[in-house]
Amino acid sequence: MKKTNKYATMFMPLGMLFGLTLGISVYGMLFDNVALGTSMGISLGLCLGLGIGAAKDAKINKQLEEFGYTVKAVNQTPDGYDVIVTDKNGGENAVPVSEKIQLHEKFKPGDPVYLSGTNIEQAYRG
Repeated sequence: MKKTNKYATMFMPLGMLFGLTLGISVYGMLFDNVALGTSMGISLGLCLGLGIGAAKDAKINKQLEEFGYTVKAVNQTPDGYDVIVTDKNGGENAVPVSEKIQLHEKFKPGDPVYLSGTNIEQAYRG
């Protein structure tokens, strides 16, 4: 089964930006060494972002392996869309989705999806 790395690749650069900002600020104020703050901030931010993203990806991969949710149909309603999701045992669930989310995620039949509470999103990037 294909594994996702959607969040690890997204959170790494975000962590690096956060770490860069924090590193420059802290090391600049406390030690008057912006160069050290830059390198330490980027390194720690990269590790932090990768760790958080990988943990979320592991959660998604576990759900994909356990339930295997896929989109069966996408029906337009007056309030947005209903995405009909089936699991690998044949159980069906209708998930209401706003038009904005449908335009962003572009759900279509056969797509593997991740369910989190009342939210739905594509399991893989692109």
